[in-house]
Amino acid sequence: MFKKRYFSVYKDFKTSLLSKLLFIIGGFLLGVFLFLKISSMVISSESTGFIGDLYTLSCSTLPDTILAFSIIFIAIGFIFYFFYRQFVKLAKIADEIENSEEIEADEEKT
Repeated sequence: MFKKRYFSVYKDFKTSLLSKLLFIIGGFLLGVFLFLKISSMVISSESTGFIGDLYTLSCSTLPDTILAFSIIFIAIGFIFYFFYRQFVKLAKIADEIENSEEIEADEEKT
């Protein structure tokens, strides 16, 4: 006879943890992008020192690259969240099938 294997969607697949982590990373990168874009509007091009370096950095292609990575991380986070929701639905269906089999087996014994 085959041994039953139990897979918990909450402990085995880790898609919930990965989706949360990717959302956090994407949100952080989006915040950095917004900070750089807003700072480039506030700071003038004649600034010197750290503020001038920040203006130069915000006018380069780095903010656009950060925005692209932010979108990628958030999109992958949505994909993992979708997988997590599907695994939860499958786990519920498997529990219902298992419970109905146990009920049928109990009825056959009596």
